[in-house]
Amino acid sequence: MNEVTTIIQYRVISKSDVEINEYHRMRFSLWPHHNENELYNEMLQILEGKTFYKNELSWTVFVAVRENGSLGGFIEITIYPQLDLCDSKPIGYIEGWYVDEDLRNSGVGKRLVDIAQKWAVENECTEIASDVEVDNKVSQLAHQALGFNKYHEANECIFYKKSLI
Repeated sequence: MNEVTTIIQYRVISKSDVEINEYHRMRFSLWPHHNENELYNEMLQILEGKTFYKNELSWTVFVAVRENGSLGGFIEITIYPQLDLCDSKPIGYIEGWYVDEDLRNSGVGKRLVDIAQKWAVENECTEIASDVEVDNKVSQLAHQALGFNKYHEANECIFYKKSLI
């Protein structure tokens, strides 16, 4: 599919029932081995702006909206006061990044990351980081293609970071 005719808008997610259901669908597609109810409850906390992870982080979610109003992708980003092995503080952190299969390799994923990076810079970050499960080769390649560098590997995860300056 052509991104120009398929995706008409990138923006912060709304709290409409339709978008909540679409966001939940995509989160479960990204993390199918996680408990679906836990993912849903976590999603509601994110949308309500509640801090829940380490009791200090609130998240922002950007979505790619299709012409028909359904969602085609999302990126969840937060800011950590500091992270081990990162050179600056605070650090923008991509917590989740997903694009529907029919939109992959069309620029949607890159556009979502660009938006997250801009948001991180606006929030005084000079680096952005992310992690990928070791068996997710597609995500590893996507991170590398967008200029992220591997900086650590532990507990079945590969950690990436990228300078924003």
